[in-house]
Amino acid sequence: MSKNTLKICIGTPCHLMGAADLLESVENLNHKLREKIELKTSHCIDNCCEKAPVAEFNGKVYQDLNPEKLDKIIRENIR
Repeated sequence: MSKNTLKICIGTPCHLMGAADLLESVENLNHKLREKIELKTSHCIDNCCEKAPVAEFNGKVYQDLNPEKLDKIIRENIR
């Protein structure tokens, strides 16, 4: 089974706007969801610093995130 790829930006703007909260929320996902995700970090995703924090899930970029928004994105788009 191929894993879903989640990349969370940890560059300065994203870090200041809550990237650590996003990472923590992914770590706290239930085990069945978590094992389907390959989690990566990046120092920049698509030059979207003004819309931080930013993540990329399965190739699609999401901006202005919080843990609740990210959780919804994962649950609606996980393969």
